[in-house]
Amino acid sequence: MAVSKEKPILVATAFNAPGHTVGLLLISEHLARKGFKIYFIAGPDFKTSIRKIGAEFVENPWRWEEIFASAPPGHDETWIFKHNFGDSTPVAHRVLKETLERVQREHPNREVVILHESISGGLGPFEYGAPLPEGYSSLPKVINFHTSVYITKDYAIPPFGPGLPYDPTPENLALWRSIYNAMEPPMSSVVEHYNKLYKALGATRPLTDFFFDVLLNLGDVTILATSPSLDYPIQTPNPKLRFIGGLPPKPLSPAFVHPPWWPTITANAALASDHPDKKKLVFVTQGTAHRDYTDLIIPAIKALAGRTDLIVVVTLGSRGAELDNTVDIPGNTIVVDYFPYEAVLPYADVFVSNAGYGGFMQGIMNGVPMVLAGTMADKAEVCSRAEWAGVAVNLRTQTAGEAAIKAAVEKVLGEERFKKTAAELKRENETMDALQRVEVIIEELVVRK
Repeated sequence: MAVSKEKPILVATAFNAPGHTVGLLLISEHLARKGFKIYFIAGPDFKTSIRKIGAEFVENPWRWEEIFASAPPGHDETWIFKHNFGDSTPVAHRVLKETLERVQREHPNREVVILHESISGGLGPFEYGAPLPEGYSSLPKVINFHTSVYITKDYAIPPFGPGLPYDPTPENLALWRSIYNAMEPPMSSVVEHYNKLYKALGATRPLTDFFFDVLLNLGDVTILATSPSLDYPIQTPNPKLRFIGGLPPKPLSPAFVHPPWWPTITANAALASDHPDKKKLVFVTQGTAHRDYTDLIIPAIKALAGRTDLIVVVTLGSRGAELDNTVDIPGNTIVVDYFPYEAVLPYADVFVSNAGYGGFMQGIMNGVPMVLAGTMADKAEVCSRAEWAGVAVNLRTQTAGEAAIKAAVEKVLGEERFKKTAAELKRENETMDALQRVEVIIEELVVRK
């Protein structure tokens, strides 16, 4: 029998929020250019972007924003894991099943590879015994794309959550173990919640591992779009784990129209470094999910006001967003509702952020040292790793004060080591060539099958 040289069909699926979708979309864009046929399951906000890269858009109607907004006062992260992420499982599973069946009808006898973002809910039930889609005798090979730091139950590294610094003294190792043990009951309740969801969808085997290990053990290969230098030393590596390097900066859309103030940025960049009018550019954002501007953006504006040696560019993270009209905008500051990171980061000298992982890695891939302030979700862990790697000042809070921000920006600008480390990490991640590595992994999985 002749061996087919056709590329496998790819089915990509991501949790609907931008931080979970954008990276997989960038990977898919590259693969589409390489001739892969792709079906991409995502939220309705990504319909245009997915079609633009030549992929088939498949809608997942889960409205995470409404669930997130309904969280009860004082909720902890287990509520988010259960209800924002976990409760998306029945919808995500149905859509993935229907999509795989559609692929089988439209492309019979073709290999299929699933590109799965690790928190997307569709795949898990299949891996724990739920009935396979029609036309499949086994589950297709799966690349599990994790969009955050490495998370596992490993007593040799700090437990996920509080952002403890990596300092493996005997005292700290004992402390970390005690925290891991204290995490067992609440995280076991998350696993039990998932078990009920999976069982209702036909799963025959229960989840028994620590919840974060469940996420990183899905599929055949789990990829992290970063370099080992940006995470703590792993004593007992997961055999499925591959560091592929950071994803390259997304090219600016040809349709992007630069705002009227943009010549201020380019003219400043064109000045020689020793020119008396040369200013440093500070880029400030709180990302797209957590947008209480009193946490970081407003204090940063106030902290950097009056600095004639700085240009401060602030993005509010949502089209149409505005600051309260009681906030005075200093003369050195530009505030915009939404602005692509890929436009401004190549010009930035400092990136002030609340440590969303996608934004953090964009800072790395542009070689920009950072000031980070975030504790929600995975942000405290991102802050701690960035500090440990020597690329950022970690403010260790969700609500940064003006004095702390001012001192941190001055520290990053005043100490050459931050810029040097950022440049080294940029080169390291570029050399790893993340997109090419994904292609290689696909080829390995198809041959292995």
